[in-house]
Amino acid sequence: MGSRRTFWLLSLCFFLSGIAALIYEAAWSQQFALVFGTSEQAVATVLAAYMAGLMAGALVAGKWVHRVRRPLRLYAWLELGIAVSALLVPAAMGLAAKVQTLLLGGLELPPDAGSTGSTLFHLASAFAILLVPTGLMGATLPLLARYAVRSEREIGLRVGLLNTANTLGAASGAILAAFVLLPAFGLTGTVLVAAALGPLIFLAAVWLARESQHKAALGEGHAPSKPSTTSPSLVLHNRWVLPLVLISGAVSLTWEVLWTRLLSHLLGGSLYAFGTMLATFLIGLGLGSAAAAFWAKTVARARLASAWWWLSSGWRSSRG
Repeated sequence: MGSRRTFWLLSLCFFLSGIAALIYEAAWSQQFALVFGTSEQAVATVLAAYMAGLMAGALVAGKWVHRVRRPLRLYAWLELGIAVSALLVPAAMGLAAKVQTLLLGGLELPPDAGSTGSTLFHLASAFAILLVPTGLMGATLPLLARYAVRSEREIGLRVGLLNTANTLGAASGAILAAFVLLPAFGLTGTVLVAAALGPLIFLAAVWLARESQHKAALGEGHAPSKPSTTSPSLVLHNRWVLPLVLISGAVSLTWEVLWTRLLSHLLGGSLYAFGTMLATFLIGLGLGSAAAAFWAKTVARARLASAWWWLSSGWRSSRG
């Protein structure tokens, strides 16, 4: 029972982490829009840099997570690091603007009508500036999975529920940022509100880590699971799954950018269009992740559900 309670409290921490992450993304999109001059290009750039950082963090964490003896403590420090690095993003953008002036002589034209060199510099700057905070974000899920998953049968359920909590928190953060925080507090105030969640999550995760360690010492808790051996057939199957996930991710993010532009014509403001689109997008992802968490308890069921979902998604996209 204690382990289950710890898992739900940890899911709450990940929910708050999702809120902060999407508040950051919304604020960064507005900040980069001031540089690029067009919200569509800013959204596309921030999304690309954001996802690249998540990928890099998850890749590094996935390779080293089996060596981590106290994943909850490390997760706590990652959340604190996200908050600190996010606070440094505006200063990094100012530094990038000065470097651009030195290298390219500034911008005589509006940002969206600038040279190819300016556009490439903006893209490179976005990736470099957002790499640290988004990389830390990407490393959090492997660490939590390392702690929460005790057997292969729990992988789909617990990882899916953690992802659901984080995604629904992200949807809440998108709505808060677009409709409440940015209009009321501006860019700086919005980032400060999100950063304030970092120390809160840090303290909660440290407390959970101490509780877990104490219960483990009494024989009531559990140690982080050891990585299980994987059969050759499952490894061969994964070689086909990963490229499909790659294609699915590319298509999903393409739709996200297009929907943002379409909604901007209906809602009139790019900020509200971005928040509405992103929240709707994330709510769908969260609900789908929750459904999959309870369904994909075996490899066979996960394979069947994935095939059906990819086919139905492709059919709906072609109709839409």
